[in-house]
Formats: sequence, structure tokens, C-alpha cells
Amino acid sequence: MIRQTLLSLVALPALLLATTAHAQRYGDDEIRNMIIRDSIAQFGSKDCPCPYSYAWNGQQCADKSLYNQRTRRQDLYCYPNDIPWRDVQEYRRYHELRR
Repeated sequence: MIRQTLLSLVALPALLLATTAHAQRYGDDEIRNMIIRDSIAQFGSKDCPCPYSYAWNGQQCADKSLYNQRTRRQDLYCYPNDIPWRDVQEYRRYHELRR
């Protein structure tokens, strides 16, 4: 009985540590999707950030989106190919996400 209790006390923290470390591992594609989600979340419900977003009236933004405007914001990301490698690394470092 004591042996089982000791084994449980040793195994439980190791299991929690392994689970936590595994949960924080993200690939570059997942990081890019997180960046896109965070980028779009900056805008209100009346804005049309990306071409595939929908406006307040239910219509797709398409050419009227902020992404397609000439003076597009540099921090607006709608597609994975928009995101430079350094931004992926910076996001990972800032949010303490492991590879």
C-alpha cells in the first residue's frame, strides 16, 4: 500500500509535466493560424478585415475588405503565406510555445 502511494506521488507530477509539455507543442502551420485568428480579432464586427470575412449585412467582403485596400495595415494577416517566418518565431517566443 505504501509502495503504491509512493509510486503514485512520483508518477503523477511526471505525467502532468509530460502532458503540459506536449500540450504546448505547435507546428508552424498552427502558429500561422493562431496569428491569423489574432489578427482578425483586432477588428470590430462592422469591419471587413479579409476577403473571406462577412460584413454586418451578411455579404462576403471580397474586394471591399481591408486586406484588398491600397493602404492595408501591415499587421493584418488573412492567409498563411502572408506571415513571414520571423513573425512565426516571434509569436512562438512571446507566447512561450514550443516547437
